[in-house]
Amino acid sequence: MQLIEPISRKLIRLGKLYQSVLAKHTAYLDVNQYHYILSLICYYDGQLSQKALAEMLGKDKSAMVNIINQLTEKGFVYRENNPNDRREQLLRVTQKAKDAVPHIVETFKNINTNITAGISEEDLKIFESVLLRMQSNIKPLNTTTT
Repeated sequence: MQLIEPISRKLIRLGKLYQSVLAKHTAYLDVNQYHYILSLICYYDGQLSQKALAEMLGKDKSAMVNIINQLTEKGFVYRENNPNDRREQLLRVTQKAKDAVPHIVETFKNINTNITAGISEEDLKIFESVLLRMQSNIKPLNTTTT
């Protein structure tokens, strides 16, 4: 038998290292692991519902509610009724988030620059393409059949 490391372990290892560096550089903001989610909400301030954000990120609705609740408790986000559909709540950011997100985005930029040092633009495009292809290839494997 040959021992094979799942590709997912390599991606998870890289993801954990990235998150660790990100957390160290943004600890003073107290965002936990929701840096990207907060930056998305800020970017689309008032245009996204929880449901739309959950779909965008591939998260289930209950997980998204918990994340939004945490960001709300920390004073970054609040919900506002959609004037066009009272059943839907839109996500808005507070001034605290507007102050924090530029630091988060700058940290993303710096980490991305550092971890891609010595990697050509062409290789990065190939890497992105391969990741997207793998994502596309794995989706049919995730369907259940009875």
